[in-house]
Amino acid sequence: MDIIDRLQEIITYEGMNVSSFAKRIGAVDQTIRGIVVQRKNKPGFDVLEKILQTFTWVSAEWLMTGKGEMIKTEKNAKIEQNPATAELIQYLKEKDLRIEALIEEKLEWKKKFELEQKKNV
Repeated sequence: MDIIDRLQEIITYEGMNVSSFAKRIGAVDQTIRGIVVQRKNKPGFDVLEKILQTFTWVSAEWLMTGKGEMIKTEKNAKIEQNPATAELIQYLKEKDLRIEALIEEKLEWKKKFELEQKKNV
């Protein structure tokens, strides 16, 4: 597996396509497309730096050399060991669920409102 394959693995892991990946890291779409899809170029330092700054969970050693695991395991272990962080993560997950529920409720009210407007026209 070469560095281009590893970039593709990150893109797949994140559930992105090349365009959304380029946008997310702040790179030009054609630059990333030339690397990943067309395989014309290898990523330069600026692209690698943007990837590591954006996806902080990616192991720099894995990205550069292919050695080790894609995901930084040491960082994950520290997060799991810290009860305050685990509590905060749980709290944020609950808030995310609440936000999703409110968005659904808003959409339902919007549909009802639009139906009422059509009836009154």
